[in-house]
Amino acid sequence: MTQTISVSCKLQVPVDLRPEIDRTLHLFADACNQILAVAKRERCCNTTKLHHLTYYTVRLATGLKANHVCQAIRRVVGNMKAVKQVHQFRPRSISLDARVFTYRESDQHVGITLMSKKAWFPLSIGNYQLALLRGQTPTSATLVKRRSGDYYIQIAVELDTPPTGKTPKVVGVDLGRRDIATTSTGKSWDGSQLQATRDRYSRVRASLQSKRTRGSRRLLKRLSGREARFQKNINHSISK
Repeated sequence: MTQTISVSCKLQVPVDLRPEIDRTLHLFADACNQILAVAKRERCCNTTKLHHLTYYTVRLATGLKANHVCQAIRRVVGNMKAVKQVHQFRPRSISLDARVFTYRESDQHVGITLMSKKAWFPLSIGNYQLALLRGQTPTSATLVKRRSGDYYIQIAVELDTPPTGKTPKVVGVDLGRRDIATTSTGKSWDGSQLQATRDRYSRVRASLQSKRTRGSRRLLKRLSGREARFQKNINHSISK
């Protein structure tokens, strides 16, 4: 079995490439907002249908690469399915797939396709990230610009999860009212006496609650304690 986790890595971005990243982020957000407007108008959250409705128009309007537009469609659909009200997208991140993102383990660089070209950025990471990325060939990531102005890339990697080992023999127990407990082996315990006691407590509680006196409140408090101990004893007996 495997699990997918996101490894957050800081990018070392040259000053001259920052405007190009920002432009790509802005156009990706613009594409998402255009797709969202069509999705709301057509009441559509199907990826394939939305692709036919928006792909060529959005690509022509933004100049984004083909895979960037496809990722924008997937992000809009994913957000619409996750929340009831999707707000306007902001230029803070862009989703990347294998055609616009590459991880190079040999020198710890990532290649990201921007509006004008594919650029390579060194990663500024520690031993924790290095261990998670060792031997990996990730095919998706998310480029993020944080409020501080720094750029990060969230790389999706799959990790093996070791088996939990053999489980001991267990017995399933179904709790009920008529039969207090029935096990998966076919054994059951009659709950008629228990139910009679519960009903008696319920009648006494209703009678005391109707009086609304100081004395009745004290009695109710003692009654609640008795009921709690009674239920605790039942649970303890069942667990045995």
